[in-house]
Amino acid sequence: MNALAAAVALLAIVGQAAAQGLNSTNPRNSTNNSTRPAVSNAETSLTLLYQNNLNLTDDPNHVGTILLDAMPPGAAAAACASIGEKLLPRASVAGHYFDLLSLLSYHSWRREAPEMQTYLIERGTLSVLQGVRQMSYPMPTSNASAPSNATSRFSNSSAPDLGPMPVLCSQTSRGNQAANAAATTSNQIRIASGDAVYVGFRNQKSFRFVGIPYAEPPRRFEYPVVYNATNRTIQATKYGEQCIQSSGGGSEDCLFLNLWTPYLPKAGSTDDLRPVLIWIHGGGLTGGKGSALDTDGGQLASREDIVTVTFNYRLSTLGFLAVPGTDITGNYGIADQNLALQVGR
Repeated sequence: MNALAAAVALLAIVGQAAAQGLNSTNPRNSTNNSTRPAVSNAETSLTLLYQNNLNLTDDPNHVGTILLDAMPPGAAAAACASIGEKLLPRASVAGHYFDLLSLLSYHSWRREAPEMQTYLIERGTLSVLQGVRQMSYPMPTSNASAPSNATSRFSNSSAPDLGPMPVLCSQTSRGNQAANAAATTSNQIRIASGDAVYVGFRNQKSFRFVGIPYAEPPRRFEYPVVYNATNRTIQATKYGEQCIQSSGGGSEDCLFLNLWTPYLPKAGSTDDLRPVLIWIHGGGLTGGKGSALDTDGGQLASREDIVTVTFNYRLSTLGFLAVPGTDITGNYGIADQNLALQVGR
């Protein structure tokens, strides 16, 4: 099975921040898509850059940014607005320069940008010499000339003749943990995958698509059937129900997966794809769920620059009962796992 292909199919991103469906608690409460809505990666990829040192108490001291592909300067502000943000403020650059220097240097190290790249920001541009790690002077906050050894520079020019440049947008979603990650009217993102649209959101550290149905509501003691998402808009902002536990609780309609990523490729593109880590929860095949807060994939996706996927599968009697001489042949939970790994192939 090709795990990367499975995750990529869910990341054919094309969306704009929208409030539609925020009150939906069941991802299967989807709507028909007679016409595909405008989506944010129709024209650009989106990369959420955040210097994640895994110190939750230090998170308020850091700022993130959303990197968009190169575009004409006149289109930059509208592109940021389409995802509920503004061009990255100069004050954010000045106050968090080391974060941005490290993040953009890493971006260059991945060969996704030249060693010297100019970015569109609020009221002009920012150039950063990638790979430089030391600086002994404060960042300029005006059009003053930087020292000769400067590792960055501002330009107040709107630069209409410089041609397309990558764009740095603000990133105002501040939820930094699984427990406080929530979809709002300003942090939603709509993505198109195949013939469906998925509505997810972002927190401080990653794009999050949770509660995605990967199978039809399962029939008892029957093997799963892939979910038919054709021409649907699926709310992926809330976790789906956990599968019935041997200790009680849960639902039989529980076959959902969750996905966290720092990168959303441009619609139809396979450039710069990230590795995929798929976590199959434990619990002795009688308990557990893919939405447990202590195995939330957002931190891992952010820190390691990967796509993280978890999912539910049927447990205990409903997942593994086999009765010789009947049609109840067992291992339904394993079949759920196999289908979750193959979704989107």
